[in-house]
Amino acid sequence: MIKYRLVYFNAKRRAELIRFIFAYAGQEYEDFRIEESQWPIYKHRTLFGKLPVLEISDDIESIQLAQSLSIARYLAEKFNLVGVNEIEKARADMISEQLSDILEIFYTIKNEKNTELRAEKERFFYKETLPFYASMFERLFEIQKTLHVAGNTLTYADLAFVVFWDHFGEKKKKFFELCVVSKVMYEHVNNLPAIVEWKNMRPMTIF
Repeated sequence: MIKYRLVYFNAKRRAELIRFIFAYAGQEYEDFRIEESQWPIYKHRTLFGKLPVLEISDDIESIQLAQSLSIARYLAEKFNLVGVNEIEKARADMISEQLSDILEIFYTIKNEKNTELRAEKERFFYKETLPFYASMFERLFEIQKTLHVAGNTLTYADLAFVVFWDHFGEKKKKFFELCVVSKVMYEHVNNLPAIVEWKNMRPMTIF
């Protein structure tokens, strides 16, 4: 029997998509969370000195996977969340990669030590960066005319889309006023019973 152990900090960030996939698939796993102060103890045990890592074990061996999107794709393949054809698979990867790129910008801003500089970068992000990409996604979805971001079936990119917008809390409402198709897609996945259940039971943390 295969066992999964997800190791990450006590936060959402780069691990939340993985948790969403497990939740949607109904797959049991160990959600192992460490505090920042414990990181030096665990760092040397990881493949590349980074988190998250997914430990996969059975009666014969135990392996580690690193890199959040690689882990997400592996699980998406395992649980049939990659799309039904090559185009859907490519679109799911494309959208997930783009969402990840935007979040890297967001995380970099949040990690800025200089408070004045961080505030300035946040203003630019919400005024220029996020509106630009939100409009690009909206245009793509208007052309596709489907309920899911990569095509006609639910993929891990739909889950990534919800995780992405959840980073911005109440601020996302302003964008959804203009991006109505994106709002419909977000709400469709966000209201799935498995996702609602996970959100209600997960630990309360900041992103």
